[in-house]
Amino acid sequence: MFSFYVIIPYLLFAVPVQVLFNKNPKKFSLLYFCLYIFFSLLAVFIYSSVLNFDISMEVLTTKNYYAISLSAALIFWFWDSVFLQKKRSAS
Repeated sequence: MFSFYVIIPYLLFAVPVQVLFNKNPKKFSLLYFCLYIFFSLLAVFIYSSVLNFDISMEVLTTKNYYAISLSAALIFWFWDSVFLQKKRSAS
C-alpha cells in the first residue's frame, strides 16, 4: 500500500519534470531545486485533496504538508542531479 503513495505521485509529477530538465542538463542547479519545490507543493496539495475528498485550504496550514513537499523536492533534486543528469558530449 505504501508503494501506491510513492509510485503514483512520482510517475505523475517527478518523471515529466525530470524529462524536461534532462533536455538542458545542469547538476545541482538552484533553479531546478526551486522548480522541484514548486511542483512538489502542487503535487502534495493535489494528492492530499484527492485522498481526503475535501478540497479545503486547511492542508496548507499543516507542518506535514511543507515537510513532505520539501523533503520530496530535495530527494528528487538530489536524485536527478547525481544519477539522471547526463552532460552531453561536445561532439
